[in-house]
Amino acid sequence: MFRKLTSLALLAALIAPASQARPVSYPEGWTLMLRHDAEANSAHVHYTTDPRHSIGLRLRYDREAEAFFTGAQINRLFKRWNEVDSQANFYGHIAVGQVSDQSALGRGDELGLYAGLSADWETRRYFISGAIDHWEQGDFGTKTRLHNRLGVAPYVANTGALHTWFMLESHYRPDRDEDKFGATALVRFFKGPGLLELGVDNDGAPVLNYIHRF
Repeated sequence: MFRKLTSLALLAALIAPASQARPVSYPEGWTLMLRHDAEANSAHVHYTTDPRHSIGLRLRYDREAEAFFTGAQINRLFKRWNEVDSQANFYGHIAVGQVSDQSALGRGDELGLYAGLSADWETRRYFISGAIDHWEQGDFGTKTRLHNRLGVAPYVANTGALHTWFMLESHYRPDRDEDKFGATALVRFFKGPGLLELGVDNDGAPVLNYIHRF
């Protein structure tokens, strides 16, 4: 329960005014990534060791399983395409750690494994991304999630100004018996090292993402 409350407190306390939501930053740079949605709260703090790799701590509270994951995560930039008016990226993610019970059931700890792939393409006006996440949590369950996003900027801001995006994210959860599909509407704001996303999913649950680069 303490870890659950800590993750919620981090989300509430660290909302402040990042450019892009990418898991590999510039060498020797630190990044804080926070997410809250209907399924889980998570925090990922990572350090970029070189232009293609970052490593850090991953915390995740799964509300459906009432379980908390604590582990180390490595992110790799497999490929980046830089064009005159656009950029595209392809990433891989792996995390290993411990899953602990946060319920009153007294379940024992389990080995937790996470693997994911993500890709994005954007111009100063349009944004497209896709990702797949897979969690192995022993007795706490196995989960696979697919996410896709489309975004558009209502205006093109200059460097250093406030940037705004309207985004629609789709979700597919193949391991569920029902409610496999869902969607979330989001507004993204970023300026300098901070990025904030506010949204609501099709069930009315709030979504909050925050990223800060140091």
